[in-house]
Amino acid sequence: MPLNAYGVLATFMAAGTAIGSAIGWLVGPRRWAVVIAPVLAAIASLGTLGHRLRIGFGPTVSLFGFEVHLLSDLGFAALFALVTALAQRGAIRAIRDRRAAG
Repeated sequence: MPLNAYGVLATFMAAGTAIGSAIGWLVGPRRWAVVIAPVLAAIASLGTLGHRLRIGFGPTVSLFGFEVHLLSDLGFAALFALVTALAQRGAIRAIRDRRAAG
């Protein structure tokens, strides 16, 4: 792997961590462990959609010598993190309701 590819990887890891953490914190519940799944979903979407499937639209940006669809990649990361956070919140509520009822 070329050296500048590590720069793109680090940038996308940092962006996925920031997006997933923010969305996980906003959707709730507000505990540190709750942001793990949205962060992983955001990073996975950046790696899968942007890199492997090459799904992207809009303008491209040169990032460490690579042409990336930064806006659509970050939008997909936010969407996947949001869906994961909402599903996680629903699962947590269902578990709490089951424990309270039983």
